[in-house]
Amino acid sequence: MIDYISRHRRLFVGLAIVAIIILYFAHLNTYHLIDLDEGRYHRIPMEMALSGNFIVPTFDYMPYIEKPILQYWVTAIVMSIFGFADWTGRFLPALTGAATIGLAWWLGRMMFNGRAAVFSAIILATSALQIILSSIGVLDMANTFFIDLAFVAFYAFREYDKKGYILLFYAAMALAMLTKGLIGIIFPCSIIFLFIVLTREWRMILKLLYLPGILLFLVISVPWYYLVCQDVPDFFYFFFIREHFLRFATKMHVRFHPWYYFVPVLLGGFMPWTGFLASLFSLRGIVRAPESRRQRQAVWFLLLWAGLIYIFYTISSSKLPTYILPCWLPLSVLLGASLDRCCQVKAWLGHGFAINNVLCFVFSLAGFGYIYYTTAMTDLDYMDANQFITTALPLTTSLLVGTIAALWAWRKKRDFLIVTAILAVMSYGFALGCHPIQAQIHNNKSAYDVSQTVKSLKTTDTVVVDYGEFAPGLVYYLDEPVVISGFGGEMEFGLNHTDRQGMSLSDDELKALWESDRRVIIVTTPKVEENLYDALGTTPPAIKNGPYLAFTNRR
Repeated sequence: MIDYISRHRRLFVGLAIVAIIILYFAHLNTYHLIDLDEGRYHRIPMEMALSGNFIVPTFDYMPYIEKPILQYWVTAIVMSIFGFADWTGRFLPALTGAATIGLAWWLGRMMFNGRAAVFSAIILATSALQIILSSIGVLDMANTFFIDLAFVAFYAFREYDKKGYILLFYAAMALAMLTKGLIGIIFPCSIIFLFIVLTREWRMILKLLYLPGILLFLVISVPWYYLVCQDVPDFFYFFFIREHFLRFATKMHVRFHPWYYFVPVLLGGFMPWTGFLASLFSLRGIVRAPESRRQRQAVWFLLLWAGLIYIFYTISSSKLPTYILPCWLPLSVLLGASLDRCCQVKAWLGHGFAINNVLCFVFSLAGFGYIYYTTAMTDLDYMDANQFITTALPLTTSLLVGTIAALWAWRKKRDFLIVTAILAVMSYGFALGCHPIQAQIHNNKSAYDVSQTVKSLKTTDTVVVDYGEFAPGLVYYLDEPVVISGFGGEMEFGLNHTDRQGMSLSDDELKALWESDRRVIIVTTPKVEENLYDALGTTPPAIKNGPYLAFTNRR
């Protein structure tokens, strides 16, 4: 089998590229924007493209500076070329998600061998969290790619001692800093420093303090921060102190979760390869029995990379599932090397194959159980039984059929490469099956439907009010300013740094507007519906659109 693949390498490389394009790009325009994040991260570059202001990000044409500029720039350019479509804000996440697969292959080949590299790339490409975040218009995938690129560039410099890799290392950190802030420097520098301490390669510190690289970092990263500080004097405190240190140390964003929060994220996010994590604990595995000093140091580097990022966010007071995505590449390379070790020793280390089969069976049965359980239910937020059958059946069937096929092949052939090939096909089917489920969730958590209702009701002098909860997708789909009432939150900074009048209403002001001669349309959610009734002093009939409710004072 290996000889056949070697003889037809170009064919297999071409098929792999086509498979990645289908998996990462073909579906990007098949579902609406999910609120909150996608609505926000599409509207900001949309306003950038419309206004021509590429320095200060705005939402509802008010300053919005919680995040840096890079993804806004790329998305605004894509929108300027191709128009305003749902896929444009997902282009950079999909592109960097696909590129991260190449990094996994490159790093696996540098550290281990070609077979481990292929396994690493397949595992990363088809794992659940990687697939999901490559399909959403948020910042985490691009940020992960640049952080990963910094680590891989460092390791390449350590292996080949070429100055170009130091330049790539600094450029990657600069781009990460322009994507999500200081974390793009903190992770690579701190983890690489600890690795140098662990390996006692003290001269590496002097080599990394490469003046052209430092200058390249400054040239890429500093200008935008300088310019936005000139335009928005409060930027430095808000962005660096509030959105970095206070977010980490306090519960200001109400994202506090217990220490074990990321355990199910890790286990579920690595499906359908989760069971093979057990191979990392095997006595004969790649972690506990490396073949050489060089391989031991490679394992140390990967463990530090994944482990310290995981610990950092576990300690943090602010937690979201997307935060630990930078752990995925090093863990995928470790699993790829572990599968390669299984092929070498001709044994499934740590009972990884058996555990993975059980997990896949349980996952599949849970899906079919969901269908049975929801047959009589009609009030689900995301999907009923019929919707689940049409959307989730490909995923559950891939797991079930793939697991059975892998077990049968192992029993009949006892060939590790055949079994891993079946698992690769199964994982690809699983990854493709994630897309229709994701689409169903997006469409049921989107402001698209309510925006169409608002468009059908509004006239030229209509005031649209977003009440109680932030609905950025509403602004994106309406493509016009929306007044807010009953909350501040993410909009507080912009409201305090704009000369636009009447963009935020108190309850009394909202009631007066509602009772005026102007047509008013209020959009809210069932969660704050009662608060709206109290503010208006009346209970107007609601028009329900997915997760949103629309009210109007003039029919």
